[in-house]
Order: sequence, then C-alpha cells, then structure tokens
Amino acid sequence: MRLLRRVSTVSSLEDGAFTVVLPVLAQKSAGNMGVAAVFIAVTAPWALASLPLGYLADHLSRTWLAKAAVLGRLGFATLLASLPLWGSGASWLFPVVAFGLGTCGVASEIARQSLVPQLVANPDDLISANVEIAKVSQLYGAFVGPLLAGALLTWNLSLTTTVLAVLATLTLLFTLRLPSVPALRDEPMRPRTMVKDSLGGFRYIWRTRTLLALAASSCLVSVIWFVWETSFTAYVLADDGLGASDLAYSLLLLAGAAGGFVGARLVQRMLRVLSLRTALTLSLVGWTVWFGVPAVTTNWFAVAGSLLVGGGGGLLWNTISISVRQLVTSVEILGRTTAAYRVITRTGRVLGAALAGVLMAHVPWQHILAGCAGAIALTAVGLHFLYREGAAHDTPRAAAKDDEDAERQPTKERG
Repeated sequence: MRLLRRVSTVSSLEDGAFTVVLPVLAQKSAGNMGVAAVFIAVTAPWALASLPLGYLADHLSRTWLAKAAVLGRLGFATLLASLPLWGSGASWLFPVVAFGLGTCGVASEIARQSLVPQLVANPDDLISANVEIAKVSQLYGAFVGPLLAGALLTWNLSLTTTVLAVLATLTLLFTLRLPSVPALRDEPMRPRTMVKDSLGGFRYIWRTRTLLALAASSCLVSVIWFVWETSFTAYVLADDGLGASDLAYSLLLLAGAAGGFVGARLVQRMLRVLSLRTALTLSLVGWTVWFGVPAVTTNWFAVAGSLLVGGGGGLLWNTISISVRQLVTSVEILGRTTAAYRVITRTGRVLGAALAGVLMAHVPWQHILAGCAGAIALTAVGLHFLYREGAAHDTPRAAAKDDEDAERQPTKERG
C-alpha cells in the first residue's frame, strides 16, 4: 500500500501539470473552442473505453494493467514534447494527446481503485486508505503539479513539455515496482464474454440501490460541473474574461487544491457522524458557492475563496462514492462495476464539456456560471428531499450492510 501511495504521488504530479498545460496551449492555439475540444477529448475515454478496461481489470493482473497504462502515458507525453517539430499548425495535437492521456488515465484509475481492496487486508481500513490516496492526489495533482506547470510555461514551452515527459518516465519507473497480484478470473477472454461480463457491472449497480442513487446523482452533477469547468477555464484565460496569465491560472487552481487538502482531514470525521444524504448535500452546498461566486464578482480573492470551498466539497463527494462502491461490491466484480459506474458518471463530463462549447458561443460568461450554480443548488435540494428513505440514514458501512441484506432477498423484495 505504501508503494501504491508513491505511485499515486508521481502520477498525480504529472496529472496536475497536464491539467494546466493542455488547456493553456489549446487556448493559445485555437481559442475557446480549443479549450472545449481538450475537455471533451480528455473525458470521452470514460464513455468509450471504460467497459473493456473494466473487463481487463477483472481478468488480468491489475498491476499489469496499471503498468501498461503508464507506458501509454509516457508515449503521449513524448508526443507532446515533440511539439516544436510540428510547427504552427499543431492545434490538432492537443485533443489527440488529451484523448490518449484520458484513455490511459481510465485504465490507470480502474486498475488502482480495483487494486486497493487486494492490498488492504481489513475492509475497515478502506476509507482511510482512500483518504490517504486522496490527500496525495490533492497535494500533488491539484497543488504542486499545477504550480510547477504554471511556472514552467512562464519560462519556456519546450522545457515544460520536456519536464512532463520526464514526470511520465518517473511514473513508469515507480509503477514497475508494484507487487504483482494474480488475475481473479482464469477463463479465456473473448469478445462475446467481454460484452456480457461488462454489462454485469451495470446490472450490479441497477440492483444495488445505494450505487444506483450515487451513479444517477453523480452523472447529473458531472454534466453541470463540466459546463462550469470548461467555461470557467476559457473565461479565466480569455482576453475578454479575466485575462489571466499562465502562472495566475495555475495559482487559481491551487486554491481548489488547498480546499481538497483541508477537506481530506475532515472527511473521515464527517462520515462517522453524518448520513450519506446529509454528507452529499453538504458537498453540493459547497459546490454552489464554488460555482456561484465567479458569476457575481471578478475579485481574485473571492474567486480563489470559492475554489477553496469547492475543493473541499468535491473531495467529500468523491471519497464517499469511491468508498461506498468498494464496500458494497465484491472484489471479483469491482473492476467491471467501477468501469460501469464511471461510464455513467463520466459520460456526464463529456456532455457538459460539449454543452459548454455551444453555450460559450452564444451566452455571456457570467450567465453560464450563474446557471451552473443554480442548477447545482437545485440538485442539492432534490438530493436532500428525494434520496430514498431506506438509504437516507446510512453511513458508508451501514449502506454496505443494507445492500448485502438486500442481495440476500428475492428479486421481488429488493428496494
């Protein structure tokens, strides 16, 4: 588990740097539509590649899948580092790299999340293990990585892309040291069984009421989030928006990282005393502040403060969904269930980024951002009052027990 934490550290540092570099380069090359294209490309693999990758995670060694994913990331980082060779007409390169990195990221995340229960002997330690990984992801993926990328972009573009390739190499070297774990299924892999088994993840989510509620809520939240995320990124970088420099943009991202880092220290305490419904509603209240403040003010300190609140709310939502999914899913089907869950939720990101591309061409910035804040506030109200009563008072551990009991009942009696 300690080595997996180190892998998460270096890969998160790499992710954080790419989070700044790709939108910035796309905006300079193709304007607002370039930003939208990058966001669509980096999220589309969750809809297109999750199911086959989830199938592989249950039929191959999960460490092998993680190693293959980081090898692919190194290849796309090297392609980006060759940017000077492509000349001035390389605007197509950024969505291609974003899609490639997104696909490798899907494989890496499914492999790592499925690997954690195999490395953690005591199920009661799952939440603390996920929180530790979340802390690393927040610190390096949303703080150190963006700051490093912003500083490098201010200095030299070629140096920036070269450093990203070096970080990808380090991620590969650390990942190669992960202990090999056996594949959990030994039957041959065939296209027909891949389709059938991949659909098993959707069937499990449909039968498990806590997962179904979380998946549906997360899909809606993801649509709203990525309308806001795509529009806000373009707004911050555009001359008719905040007109931020590369470094200033990366510094804004650090505020969200700081919120997530603080939230990681509070999330375990909150989940011990709050029901799922209350914790998720509080998370979305934070998101409402996050989305709404930039719609009403251009004050940099106020905007940074909203990102601070949003970082904590986002980490709370993410930790709940990951931990509950691991607690209520048997380890043998966890890869396919994770993939199916991510298809549902991350398809929302693709739709949100595409919708933002349409809205940015016709609607003022502040109206888009305010609309997202209103939509997320309505989602919080709906979640609080419409969340099914049977699961409304569950903690993550109680939710797991409740769903295990439901699985033992005849199909007609399941909620």
